[in-house]
Amino acid sequence: MSVMEWAERCRAQQLLDELFRQARDGRGQAALVLGPPGAGKTGVVDYVTGQAERAGVTVLSARGSVAERLFPLGVVAQLLSCLGYSMDEIAAVCESPAKVAAAVHDAVSAVAERTPLIVTVDDVHDIDGESLRCLLYVIHRVAPLGALILLTGSSDLSQQSPLLVAEYMRNPSCSLLRLAPLCASCVEGVLAEHMGSGVSDRTVSLWRRACGGSPLLLHALVKDWAGSGAPVEVDQGAILPPPGGDAVRFAVQYIHGLMSDDALRTARALAVLGESATAERVERLLHHLGMSAGEAARSRSALEAAGLTDGLRYHLEAARDVVLDRTPRDERTRLHRNAALALRESNAELGEVAGHLIHARPAQDPWAVIALREAAAQALHEHDAERAIAFLRAAYDAAADDSQRAVVRAELAQAEWEVDPGAVRWHLTDLLDEHRAGRLSREHSLLLGMYLLWSGRTQEVSALLADLDAVREELPQDARARLDVLRVWFAYFFPTYGARYRHSPLESAHDPGRRIVSVDPQWDGALVLALLLTEGPTDVACGAAEQLLQAQVPHQPLLAPTMAALISLIRASRLERAADWCDRLVVGCSERTTTCRAVLLTASATLESWLGNFTTALARAEQALTLLPPSAWGVAVGLPLSAKVLACVSLGDLEAAAECFRVPVPQSMFQSLPGLHYLQARGRLHLAAGRHQAALGDFYACRDLMAAWKLRVSVFTAWRVYAAEALAGLGDRDEAVRLLEEELAQPDTGSPWLRKQAQMLYDRLGGAGADAGPGMRPPVATEELHTLSRAEHRVARLAQDGLTNREIAEQLGVTPSTVEQHLTRIYRKLGLRGRAELSVALSSASSLDG
Repeated sequence: MSVMEWAERCRAQQLLDELFRQARDGRGQAALVLGPPGAGKTGVVDYVTGQAERAGVTVLSARGSVAERLFPLGVVAQLLSCLGYSMDEIAAVCESPAKVAAAVHDAVSAVAERTPLIVTVDDVHDIDGESLRCLLYVIHRVAPLGALILLTGSSDLSQQSPLLVAEYMRNPSCSLLRLAPLCASCVEGVLAEHMGSGVSDRTVSLWRRACGGSPLLLHALVKDWAGSGAPVEVDQGAILPPPGGDAVRFAVQYIHGLMSDDALRTARALAVLGESATAERVERLLHHLGMSAGEAARSRSALEAAGLTDGLRYHLEAARDVVLDRTPRDERTRLHRNAALALRESNAELGEVAGHLIHARPAQDPWAVIALREAAAQALHEHDAERAIAFLRAAYDAAADDSQRAVVRAELAQAEWEVDPGAVRWHLTDLLDEHRAGRLSREHSLLLGMYLLWSGRTQEVSALLADLDAVREELPQDARARLDVLRVWFAYFFPTYGARYRHSPLESAHDPGRRIVSVDPQWDGALVLALLLTEGPTDVACGAAEQLLQAQVPHQPLLAPTMAALISLIRASRLERAADWCDRLVVGCSERTTTCRAVLLTASATLESWLGNFTTALARAEQALTLLPPSAWGVAVGLPLSAKVLACVSLGDLEAAAECFRVPVPQSMFQSLPGLHYLQARGRLHLAAGRHQAALGDFYACRDLMAAWKLRVSVFTAWRVYAAEALAGLGDRDEAVRLLEEELAQPDTGSPWLRKQAQMLYDRLGGAGADAGPGMRPPVATEELHTLSRAEHRVARLAQDGLTNREIAEQLGVTPSTVEQHLTRIYRKLGLRGRAELSVALSSASSLDG
């Protein structure tokens, strides 16, 4: 039993059976079945035809067609052909339009006198005018014919053929049947055929809702479900309908092709509005498309009757996709613009309005530019920078003049910064020109200064600061505070180029008492950093940093103030405290923008590497570099790269560490603090690989930079520890010991791990005695060497020679993983922390068994 048979059983079978019985008894009947596309009209015809043929009843069938609508008497010709007329005879009958109706009536009557007769005409809404007049003539006289005449047509046939519908309304021998959506028992019967008996009520309900009561769509869903080959999806014991595949798409295309112009406009309007659709918005949108409220209501009802929508939204996303795909591009653009207008008029959310405007391509439309900019600002506030970027790009295209484009470009750069700071560099030249032309606001000029700092364009930063300093008295208080913030960060990041701002006084716009925390976190961060630069890592600076972090962390902290507070704790050698704060920040930053997350992860990776937690440091450095590729970091690229290198070297993966130094870095980085991190990390890699002279060069470069910058940060003095290792490898034991003594005489670095490394190296070198010779550190004790297996001896020798794990594996015919496991055991047995110590610890040993 087909889908249409189940639909007929519930809605039409009894009536049609009764009409046929009356026709056989000599009381002719006519039935007109109306319904939307896919409602089962053709199925009704098939059902009646099948019943008649099984009963030996004569059937005459014809069908209206859009392609033949302009051919006169086309449907009449089909009926005459069923009666056995030849082409010539049909032509002869049709030659006289005035007599053809009577001829058809007489032919039908003659057949009906001999045998029970059913005449069916499907899709009568597509019938030609002459054939329609003939049918009306016969239907008007149907009572004495002893035949059943069954016609099917679209729901709006009353508008297309009012005379035909009127005949069915007033003629007592005529019946008008409007097909309703499938009932639950209909759906259950269809599903039982394919799923077996016992289909649950919830399954029936879900499938009925998905198809909207349309037999055509139900059949398509069943076909997609049966042919998908995917596992059956079950929810609370119910079999879920598929989302819609090829069969559903073809069914929707069929319905789409049969829609009236008004229904088509309404279908497209609902598809474009999507989840934003409300009755008011739909009415407003359709009004903008030129439809009256009555036309809109009828069209919505037609779509609902066809099973596509519930009046406002599509039952199946696949159906909505088909409608959108079949909407011409220009029409879709117009719909999006009108949708934006309708949403704006109904006070919709800014993001909803802007979401349509980015598809509408509004050209020099002032209200659209304003709406897009406001929606972008809201998206940025919600940390959705990618949405903000989409809105602002559309706003830029719609901007009417250079001044408006300058403002939008500045806002676009601000949004792109949150996702990919590297993308901002393409705006810098234009933004500088617009700053000089006075087209940027002071706030955007200050943001431009930050972008230039990140890119290492220090001369342009200095020029911009000079421009702003010249008009300082004209700036509002909050802009003066922002100017102070920029100067402090310039002094911190570029100690040479920003030296003139190192001791610049800060003017608080909001807090004359200079207390943390004010109402402006950005200024608070600058105050914390200024205290650090002018007074050093005092208890006051650390207390201010803690206070700022306590106020910021629970409330999705701003990046610059947070980093300023962390820097203060680091310089005060409170590394573990700073690492604890970083853990909290990293855990809570999942909803922040990409740049914010990457910077916080980098800060955490750097701290963990200084504390000797290399596995955590490596994971977070790699996360940061995944979020932002090296090209996006500007001069700050030295921070994640150095954190990763330190972790890789200490974990024995020299190849991964070396890969970091193949990444291009800006030359200006070496005049910034990230450059200091980079040099120290590169020296560590040289040292681990046995390139002692190159390592020493990098460590001495760190020394010279710190002296020039008057930088006294305990963790950076680690260069002494690693320089001592390099000196020992080069044979200069006395200088190595001197550096270690200097390091150990320093106040606590805040890193127990780093302190331990310095002490271990000092003990080894200091225990050798004068007879050991210059640069000779004590060899590993014999009893310690005996704890190594033969394989571990061989791996230790090759590692001491500077081979990477992969090179050792190739030489020994094992996997790199095996080499790593051997090295881990070697470090544990000899009390070492990594390759760097292995090279120094074994440098005086005459040989290893291998």
